[in-house]
Amino acid sequence: MLMCKIQSKSWHRVAVLSALFYIPFLMGFSSAGSEEEVLDVKTYLSQDGVHPGGVIDFAFLLDIIPGWHINGPELADQFLIACTLMIEEDDAVEVVEVYYPVPETRVYSFSEVELQVYEGKVIVGARIKVGDATPQGKNMLKASFLYQACDDMSCMAPETLEFEIPFQVVPASAEIKQINQSIFSQIKFR
Repeated sequence: MLMCKIQSKSWHRVAVLSALFYIPFLMGFSSAGSEEEVLDVKTYLSQDGVHPGGVIDFAFLLDIIPGWHINGPELADQFLIACTLMIEEDDAVEVVEVYYPVPETRVYSFSEVELQVYEGKVIVGARIKVGDATPQGKNMLKASFLYQACDDMSCMAPETLEFEIPFQVVPASAEIKQINQSIFSQIKFR
């Protein structure tokens, strides 16, 4: 909140002028939809464990409610926020690749350019290399997903969802089983 000290009765005029200045900016963001959960995210692992030094894939199933979309990972409109999956790297976790599916192209009344967007159900993926010295047992992948939800007329303020996803590091001699293959068959890692 911007605060300043006004020395005369002209503070009413300053307040009205300030409000008029900020109203067009604020009208671009939907406040009515801010109570609404536009995006639900479920996470999946590609296997039931990973050996030290091995690779494991993570999937983020985005479920966007009808009538809304989120911006894709690359945008031509400088005033909108692209979606971004961020993975916290450390000695145990190294990002090999982040996968975004090809977005749909749409034109909306609030933008002068075609936008790359996601609607409905979308799967974003991350391929992770586990460090050689990662301790066996339960470990955590820390990730966040930045997105901006929009309907056909306006956009909400950007939001960031935080995730801590457990995964098991198992001995090199342990057998690893592939899981959730109906999800991972839709991700096209290089």
